[in-house]
Amino acid sequence: MDAKEERIRKITSLYYSRPEIQEAIFDFSKNREVSSRFFEAFGKRPDSLQYKRDIFEMARKGATSFHCSVELWKDPLKLSTNQTKDQLNELRSGWDLLIDIDCKYFDFSKKAAQAVVEVLKEYGVKNAGLKFSGNKGFHIMVPWNSFPKAIAGENTKDLFPELPRKIIQFISFQSQKKLSTMLDDNFYEQFKDTKIRRGIKCNNATKLLRSIIW
Repeated sequence: MDAKEERIRKITSLYYSRPEIQEAIFDFSKNREVSSRFFEAFGKRPDSLQYKRDIFEMARKGATSFHCSVELWKDPLKLSTNQTKDQLNELRSGWDLLIDIDCKYFDFSKKAAQAVVEVLKEYGVKNAGLKFSGNKGFHIMVPWNSFPKAIAGENTKDLFPELPRKIIQFISFQSQKKLSTMLDDNFYEQFKDTKIRRGIKCNNATKLLRSIIW
């Protein structure tokens, strides 16, 4: 173990030893698949948290972060890579809509996040969360309980991932129009010594939310 990894392990062990952190992660992880990252690798799949103390125990073993699925499951431990769509639909109980804004330039990310939130408000979405995701990005989430249980006679829970993709494409389009009214020439002055142009693109991790800076 090199010095960098040892330092990171000490910091994460201290962080995940805090009861309020364990409580927050455990509460959010309910009915979700949870994947733990161990410095340069991920833990086994499928996995979930059975007890709050599991978080600290995994951190002691080298876990540096915990990643929860946007899909909600009746039993995450029954997931497998060879399941059919019908089997996954039977096991799935819902899903959250996650918009991941990640851009090289933090000020652009802030403006993009603001545009997305304003678009959601304009369309009557009140129950949405926004958080800084680290580095230069933001996560915007609309929870499952904000969606109707059925759309056009189909169970909404079974419309994953097609429906969230379409929603994000729509939000992306509307956000681009919103953003064009939010940025003036003065905004670009801070980048005058760089090679940034108005055509810069900032894509989210899944490449669904494209060109929100355009």
